[in-house]
Amino acid sequence: MKHRVDSGIYCTFGSINPQLAERTDFSDADALALKAILPRMFENDASSARPDGSMEVLKVVWWQHNCKSGRYSSAKVHGSLTVNADGSIDIAPLDGLEPEIINGF
Repeated sequence: MKHRVDSGIYCTFGSINPQLAERTDFSDADALALKAILPRMFENDASSARPDGSMEVLKVVWWQHNCKSGRYSSAKVHGSLTVNADGSIDIAPLDGLEPEIINGF
């Protein structure tokens, strides 16, 4: 007997480490390019396991700290985001750190 999931919400997290970025020449321009492409991540991305149009990015939430060490840990920032089953999001406020919410393509 096979089981099937008709729909689901995936939530992924990432961060840019400024100290490592300096050593690898990852620049602010690279971060901006990443920020621009994330909402379009599944555009023209089809495979036998993932037919065209079956995946989409709903939202990208982007936080940018005002210093290299960051105002909060990655765990605290990621923990401030709640993704609901319908794809909507709730963000707990963090003093001095405003999220930018980018709609998917």
